[in-house]
Amino acid sequence: MRRFSSLTARLSILFGVVMISTWLTACFLLIQALGAYFAKQEDGDIQGKLQLATNFLQMEFKRNTPDWHILNKQIDDALAGHQGIYILIRDLQKKILVDSHPRTAQKPLAMLSFGDTAPETKIKEWTEQGKSFRSIATQISLNADNRKTGPIPFMINVTMDITDHQHFLHQMKLWLYWFTAGLVLVSIFLGWAATRLGLKPLRDMAALASNVTAHKLDQRFALSQTPIELHTPLNAFNTMLDRLELSFQKLSEFSSDIAHELRTPLSNMMMQTQVALSKTRTADEYREVLFSNLEEFERLARMISDMLFLAKSEHGLLTLKKDILDLGLDLDELLEFFEPLASENKLELIRLGNGKLTGDRAMLRRAFSNLISNAIRYTPAGSKIIVRIKTGEDGIQIDVINPGKPIPEEQLSRIFDRFYRADAARKHNSEGAGLGLAITRSIIEAHGGLLSAKSTEYETIFSATFPNSSI
Repeated sequence: MRRFSSLTARLSILFGVVMISTWLTACFLLIQALGAYFAKQEDGDIQGKLQLATNFLQMEFKRNTPDWHILNKQIDDALAGHQGIYILIRDLQKKILVDSHPRTAQKPLAMLSFGDTAPETKIKEWTEQGKSFRSIATQISLNADNRKTGPIPFMINVTMDITDHQHFLHQMKLWLYWFTAGLVLVSIFLGWAATRLGLKPLRDMAALASNVTAHKLDQRFALSQTPIELHTPLNAFNTMLDRLELSFQKLSEFSSDIAHELRTPLSNMMMQTQVALSKTRTADEYREVLFSNLEEFERLARMISDMLFLAKSEHGLLTLKKDILDLGLDLDELLEFFEPLASENKLELIRLGNGKLTGDRAMLRRAFSNLISNAIRYTPAGSKIIVRIKTGEDGIQIDVINPGKPIPEEQLSRIFDRFYRADAARKHNSEGAGLGLAITRSIIEAHGGLLSAKSTEYETIFSATFPNSSI
């Protein structure tokens, strides 16, 4: 059972079957062609000898008294050098008038009865005493001018010994049988060798895959050295390794970032606690230390809550409460909430357009709150932040537009990663943990939408696009 589960074995057998089938078909056609060629040659020789016997019979019959011995000798002389030809001429009373045959060969017995019941010309083939014969029998009527008896019928039978031809065909078949038996083994071996050679790239891919580890993900398969038929799966294999390498790189960075984010509040609490315990303090001083530690605990709690939210989102465990939302009204309420912070930074918040969307109000408010707070944080004083709603045939799009320094192209593709901040200077001083945009994207995608960002020299635009099914 294991042998047939092998792709090499199956392809080798299939190659052998196809090759042998083709060879057997060719052999069959060859034997048929040889047989037809010999039969045509034999029929031509027999017809020629029949015409010869008919001509001699007509010439002898013109005499007043035909001499059948002379006719027999004439036919024997004409057949000199032609081995295996038998000519028998009889009258309607089955009397043998001419019996020409090789002196060293015995006349076939079936020749005597062939043609008795059928006056028309016909060809018969048979085997007798280990020899094969092919014969033609025809009836002719001759009318001599010096006779008044009318036409006289004669039966002419020409038989040819075709044993040599049949023996040649038999030997040819026997040779082909033995050659076919050897060809079976050769074709299976060649099929096995060709399959092994053709599947070598797959074995190389397996060897390469066995060398891939978490610390060695830079292995790639060279497509230039493989058949074009394998380019698609091998390219998919290389692409998979690219994704794995990128995922492991992000996981490594995530582990490093989360360790750093957790270490900072813990270090702060440990340092404050050690200072507080270094000497006796008043109740107010202990209370101040506890309040400071409480702030760090709250920061840790928010970070853990955000990470749990992202984990649920990635595994499709978010439960959405679907309501029909008036985006203009909801965004106005959100902008009103951020108005004091915007005024403090001398910013103006503007909402353009309107539309409706089906989704979870609380989650969507959290998502757009993250985008607006992010815009406020990086927009220079005296500028305008625009929240624009556009409704089209394909769905609805909400843009958060803010002027400011452009985000470099290499950072745009990573700003939605966890703990990533495009502004390195703010990385350790920001109040957030770098999870806001990651959470925003997970909420948008949970609603079937898509969150994207683009940045020009003058402004940065975050766009949340929802399909018609969400409207």
